[in-house]
Amino acid sequence: MNNSLCELYIDKSYAQSVFLWYDESMPLHSNLKNDLKGRGQIAFLLSQIGAHVAYKFAEKIRPLGLSPAHGGIIRFLGRSGGISQKKLCTGLAILPSRLVVLMDELEEKKIVERRKDPKDRRNYALYLTKKGAHLLGGLKKIAGEHGDQVCKGLKKSEQKILGEILSKIIEAQGLTPGIHPGFKRLGKPEC
Repeated sequence: MNNSLCELYIDKSYAQSVFLWYDESMPLHSNLKNDLKGRGQIAFLLSQIGAHVAYKFAEKIRPLGLSPAHGGIIRFLGRSGGISQKKLCTGLAILPSRLVVLMDELEEKKIVERRKDPKDRRNYALYLTKKGAHLLGGLKKIAGEHGDQVCKGLKKSEQKILGEILSKIIEAQGLTPGIHPGFKRLGKPEC
């Protein structure tokens, strides 16, 4: 039996990789559907669809000159404009040094702006510009269409059930709803 290790890089902005052992003498599709039916494979299936969905979303927003991390910041500021950079770091669970780079990129593109915080002039408050607010509307549209594409094989009732199940998993894993866990890894070396 000749085994090989295959490493797949999904998206540089999240620097994630997936490792898969396979037997070269066996066609990759052989019995794969049967192998992926057990509960032991649920984590793999979630990882597989998660990587695919993240990659496809990154592809869709790339023409806007944005990465998924930029999109997450824009989305967060669309809900919580006027917060400090420190609070944004905490909310996204991102390294401060990495957030500074992303904020500089968004500020250079005139999507976000830093204003003196009227409550504490030592700090800056972060806001979307008019261009940023308009871009947020476009991102929401892209995200909605993307969600429709991802779920196109499911009935509305199945989509609702899937959303409920995934929400339970998110809670059980201690994740923050609405915040991509990839922010925690931005700028950190992979093991």
